[in-house]
Amino acid sequence: MELQPLADFLLVAALVLYGVTGAVALWRPQGSVFLVAFAVSVHLGAMVVRGVAIGYLPLTNKLESFSAAALGVGVALLLSFRPRRAYVVPLLLLVIGTLWAAIAIFPLELGYPAPLMRTVWYPLHVPLSFLSYGLWTAAAVGAANWLWKRDEAWLALVDRLALQGFAVWTLSMICGGFWGVVAWGAYFMWDPKVIWSVILWFHYGSFVHLNRTPSLARRPFARPLLALVGFAWVFVAYVGTSFFFGRSSHAW
Repeated sequence: MELQPLADFLLVAALVLYGVTGAVALWRPQGSVFLVAFAVSVHLGAMVVRGVAIGYLPLTNKLESFSAAALGVGVALLLSFRPRRAYVVPLLLLVIGTLWAAIAIFPLELGYPAPLMRTVWYPLHVPLSFLSYGLWTAAAVGAANWLWKRDEAWLALVDRLALQGFAVWTLSMICGGFWGVVAWGAYFMWDPKVIWSVILWFHYGSFVHLNRTPSLARRPFARPLLALVGFAWVFVAYVGTSFFFGRSSHAW
């Protein structure tokens, strides 16, 4: 059975479902959680079908990379769902924009893994990275809501998402280091993606330090601002290192 048409259909269906979910969230955000779950499930199904078709983790080209980035934000939204229009809609717009770019800009053809990908560390490292991106993106949207309404519940959400993203990112970097040894013979290289990964780790490490230091925790402005700046660093680490900083060993 040819699986690519099914994978393509599911990917487009996920994009449509995210759009419908965004429209519903504008009208009744508290009722959109089930649609978010359904859209994320269809999106995940599209990635699974692509994976079955190539017999490997479906993260072998830029289409799948952008799709995984969108899925990471969708999963983060589902895990941290708040029935607030100003939280759900921006995250859905980011998911829609990223998935639309994946479908519109890059070929839908299946890609097969390069030899350097064929290690157990790659399927651990990359999905964890995208989940961290999603959690930190959700933290930035929560930070914007806190700056707007100064509700302590938003600050607690930002703290939780930033800490979860930091923990997942740390695991991702550990797996990435082992992958680097297998693929290139070194834990660290002066590669743009690796350098910015370290910058992200120190940035959110500083966030955790602010959150866990009593004298600093009483200054609530710092953490939301760090979360917003962190989103900019995520964009640079993900998009900038792939398209604007020259050839990276992480570009496929």
